[in-house]
Amino acid sequence: MRLNPNKLFRWLSIRTKLIIAFTSLSIIPLLLVGVYSVISNARALEEVAVENLRHDVLTIKEKAANFLSNAEADLWYIRDSYLFREFLEAYEHRRPQYARRLADVEKELLTFSESRRIYCQIRFVWHDGEELFRVETSREGSRVLPRELLRDSKEPYYRFLVSSLKLGQVAFSPAELIDSKGILIPVVSYALPVIKDGNELGILITNIFARELFKIVEGERHLEVQGKVVLVNEEGYFLYHSEKKKDWNKLLASREDENLWSEYPSEVAQEIVSGKTTTLSGGIDEMISFAPLFDHRSGLSHSYFIYEAVPQSIILQPVKSFALFYLGMMLLFLFGSIGLGFLATGQLAGPIRKLQEGAGIISKGKYSHRLRIETKDEIEQLAEQFNAMAESLEKHENEIQMHRRQLELMVKERTRELSEEKNKLQAILDNIPSAFVVLDGDLCIRSASAAFESITGYRFEDVRGRNCCEVFIQGGFCEKCLAKRALETQQIETHVDRCLAKGREEKYFEHITIPLKEDGQIGSLIEIITDVTKRKRFEEHLIQTEKLMAAGEMASIIAHEFRNSLTSVKMILQLQTESQRLGLSDKKSLAVALNSIEHMEGIVTELLNFARPKSMELRPESLNKLLNDTLIFAHPQIKKRKITVTKVLDPTLPEVFVDPSGLKEAFINVLLNAAQAIEAGDGAARRRAIRVVTKRIRLRTTLRDYAPVEVQPAENVHSIGSEIILRRGTECALIEVTDTGSGIDRKHLRRIFDPFFTTKTDGTGLGLPLVKRTINAHGGVVAVKSKKGVGTTFRIYLPLFDKRGSNG
Repeated sequence: MRLNPNKLFRWLSIRTKLIIAFTSLSIIPLLLVGVYSVISNARALEEVAVENLRHDVLTIKEKAANFLSNAEADLWYIRDSYLFREFLEAYEHRRPQYARRLADVEKELLTFSESRRIYCQIRFVWHDGEELFRVETSREGSRVLPRELLRDSKEPYYRFLVSSLKLGQVAFSPAELIDSKGILIPVVSYALPVIKDGNELGILITNIFARELFKIVEGERHLEVQGKVVLVNEEGYFLYHSEKKKDWNKLLASREDENLWSEYPSEVAQEIVSGKTTTLSGGIDEMISFAPLFDHRSGLSHSYFIYEAVPQSIILQPVKSFALFYLGMMLLFLFGSIGLGFLATGQLAGPIRKLQEGAGIISKGKYSHRLRIETKDEIEQLAEQFNAMAESLEKHENEIQMHRRQLELMVKERTRELSEEKNKLQAILDNIPSAFVVLDGDLCIRSASAAFESITGYRFEDVRGRNCCEVFIQGGFCEKCLAKRALETQQIETHVDRCLAKGREEKYFEHITIPLKEDGQIGSLIEIITDVTKRKRFEEHLIQTEKLMAAGEMASIIAHEFRNSLTSVKMILQLQTESQRLGLSDKKSLAVALNSIEHMEGIVTELLNFARPKSMELRPESLNKLLNDTLIFAHPQIKKRKITVTKVLDPTLPEVFVDPSGLKEAFINVLLNAAQAIEAGDGAARRRAIRVVTKRIRLRTTLRDYAPVEVQPAENVHSIGSEIILRRGTECALIEVTDTGSGIDRKHLRRIFDPFFTTKTDGTGLGLPLVKRTINAHGGVVAVKSKKGVGTTFRIYLPLFDKRGSNG
């Protein structure tokens, strides 16, 4: 198979190919000789640098290891010394001579510390955290720390260091101490647990001045080019770094953001802490020689490593200088060859470039362009054929432009018609109070009508393209996803949801989802959302009104039919009690019958009051005074049940225009209801108590309620028909009555204001409906919160108005 250079270098011009051929003949031999020389010199320099680095690392390792091994041996020497063991024996059994033994140990350690001058501290901490002695060394000399300056703490740091030690191991870690002048002192800490008969007596601690170790590391090195020398632990944190160490009073080991892995790739850092003794020079921009600081026979619990790194750019500097000189010579020959090539190829490349430029102009649509080339050869013939081709293309382009203009006019007219139809449809949708939402097959929101934001509370721009389930269900606007159901059933689905608006106001929304089919498949859906809150509330109001009307008629009939009969029976029974012929047992029976008649009369009176409510007589009155009067009236019933009453009354409450007798009767019903609930739930209550609280508040949410048909709210209360609305921000008087009774089941909570509904065996079910009617008549709202087995709280909100009838 013959090699075709044109296929390999198809992007090169003819002139460039000729110039490359000319320059290659003069440059390639010179290039081969230069590259061989550079590579040979670089290898020789690398071998010398590797040997010198290895020598430096092993020398530093030997000196540092000897230094730290001697410090470790000192620790073992102190632990095994006769004086120290005698002191431990005396202190462990609290013998009287332990103080004298301690003084001997401190004296011996003071002499030892002054002779070595490398120990910042020598300490011993008892197993309960008490520090028994400490010898410190500073610039002024060594001293024994007085007893009152010794610590009495758990020493968690050293406890952590020795917690994972095996038998015969010593904990070794860098640390920073603070001397009496508040100056940080970097040290190398050794910690050795003192064990006797398997029990730990305490921890022997020696803190060596880190500068003594760093002086060894900073010693003279064999390599002429000074690199960085680093001590690093097995986790990659620096104990010493010659380039980063600027202050003796700071340890790099405490800098968690700077470690071996932040300086080198993971594989290089892992190799350094692997425990090998070798040199790395490939794949990184440094030459690194490293070795473990201690051998495997060391008794230390942690491993430390030393490495020296020199940038390869410094080591290879002589090679770079030679390479730059050689490169200059190469460039000189290269430019000379290229200049000669340009002179030789200029006569051929000029006409070809004109042909290329002409083709580019024609490709941009300028078919009127023509070439003028006079070479009297094949290139001139090619230019004439090119001009003929351009003339033909110009003719065809004129025909295409004419057809294009006609098509654009047709498209513009059709677009205008479609835009008008779309605007009409959008205007119709925007003027409908319901929100129309278009969803695609993935239930993502694509478009919406103008009512979308006012009904849902979401801006269309914020939810465009988002999944409707993610927006509406998670946002609490929908209880379930009708769109998913419509996709499954391929039918129109409808549902009414109840949710809380942003002002915490209860709202009802009707959702209708209509699937739209395209070629037998559902391609999109239309969801129609309508606010039906007024309709739902009106329906509930109608149901409640019908109940009240039926209850009133029934109460009126029962009271009318029973009252006269009860009066006759009561008179007959009273006459019988005055008879002298009756015995004691007969009189007791008549007394029981009379009590029953009185109870029935009370029920008839309640029925009459419910059927024919009294007209209100409003006058300014203090709510706190009304509550106090009510509590006095209800006191016998509450006391009989052994219930404690707590009052927290707001003295700033102003007088309110109320019907005192009606409001007092409502308060009595609430208090007696609370007392009866405590008595009924005595086994579940933790204590028998009623708490009465009054406050002056501003509403944070809008409260709504429907009043009975015969109730007319107060003049200044905002109402729609018989609906009472206390807007957010309205100033109100709040009356709270809280009991510790049995509580109300959730299934009964919505019915407690229905006439004749009661869970008591002797109740009429008229007390709480009368309370609601009275509060509604004052323009107020009653709210109930209850938890089964815990208790119930009645909250009565009465609006406050000034003399002009405005709120707040």
